[in-house]
Parts: sequence; C-alpha cells; structure tokens
Amino acid sequence: MAITADNVRNAFDYIRQHGLEPNKNSTKWDIIDPQTQQRFPPKAVLRVAYELAREQQPNVGGGWPTNEPLKELGFEIVLKPNLEESEEAADIRTISESEPDETTRRRLISARLGQGAFREALFEIWQGRCAVTGCRIDKVLRASHIKPWRDSSNSERLNPRNGILLAASLDALFDNHLMSFSNNGTMLISSFIKKTALEQLGIPKGTKISHHSRTGEFLIVHRAKFEEVCLGHSFCW
Repeated sequence: MAITADNVRNAFDYIRQHGLEPNKNSTKWDIIDPQTQQRFPPKAVLRVAYELAREQQPNVGGGWPTNEPLKELGFEIVLKPNLEESEEAADIRTISESEPDETTRRRLISARLGQGAFREALFEIWQGRCAVTGCRIDKVLRASHIKPWRDSSNSERLNPRNGILLAASLDALFDNHLMSFSNNGTMLISSFIKKTALEQLGIPKGTKISHHSRTGEFLIVHRAKFEEVCLGHSFCW
C-alpha cells in the first residue's frame, strides 16, 4: 500500500510539532504545505508520511527519487529561495520547458544537480574519492561537469567522462575556473588565489589526477576558459 495525500498532510503537522530529526534541512528542494504555504524538506516529509502510514519506505536518495512520489500526490516541489534566481534554476526551467521526453528531462535535471545516474557514474569512475584529496566522505563530494553546462550538448551533459568528483571547496574553485588541470593532470591555480589560502583549505601540493583520454578532451575546454578567467596568470600546485 502506497502513502496518500492525507499521510503527507499529517506529516506536515507532525514535523511542525516534533521537528525534523533524524533528517536535516534540504539543500536544494522544498515541498509546500498548500494550507499554510510553509516549506518543508521533501525527504523528511516522505519519511514521516511512511512512518505515519506504518508502511516500509523504499530505500531512495534525495532529489528526484524523493520528489516524484510527492509530486504525484499533487504537492508542489520548488527550489529553495536562494537557488530560485541562480543559473542552476534557470537551466532547470529551460530543460523543463524544452525537453518533451520525460525520461530524458529527469536525467538532464539530475545531471544538472549533480545527482542520479551521472553522480553514480562519477563515483565509479573516480572510485568514490575526490580526484585531488582522496576524500571519501560522500556528503562533501560534488559531481561537477568539466565542460560548462551552458556550452555542452545534451549528450555531453549526460556523459560521465565530462565529470569530475571533487570535495566542495575544490568544486567551487573548479566551477568558477579558478582551478584547472594540465594535460598530465597537474593542478593549475589562478594567480588570483593566494598560496596561503590553498594551504588553509588543506589542498595537497604536487597532486596529479589520472583521467581517461575522453575526460582529457573536456579538460582542454575547461582549461581554455580557466586561462581566460585568470588572464593567463596561473601557477602549478
């Protein structure tokens, strides 16, 4: 027996009274209580709804696997307010409006958010570790596109060779083209970043990444944008 809309409404009331534990706030999505317009993290709502229904919850992660059952029951799932005006949100709206095939649409949105099959494939390719630090804490690892999303075709957006697994701080540097990699995998850093800052972030010196030749082709594109952003001034780390 599946959960019902009543179970979800009861979950809203339960969380209002008892809090979110053991779940935490969502980082990307909210579900809207239509009665009060209050926002809740979808994963917590789904967990509580199953508990109240005394049903076994399927073992699914966050994002679309959690959001879809709630949407099918008629509830609105929205991006968190701080993301609504982001490039990420704009890209998701474009996908939703332009891609007619539902399966492709879901895969593209998951890939844009660094979730789903794209993330799973990167965990296999990079052996579940940050390509630079070797960190294995999955909660801090980001599945990042190498060739920017806006410049990629749909096939490139879904291609895990166009991806790299990085710890959050490194992902921010990489995504903003303040860090890249040479042909032999040496880390390149924009001269706008001070070496002391890298030391404070605990980024190891002399690390080289090993990558597939197809990944190297995407890194060439990333490196060209990196050189543009750093005005040709960079150093090896």
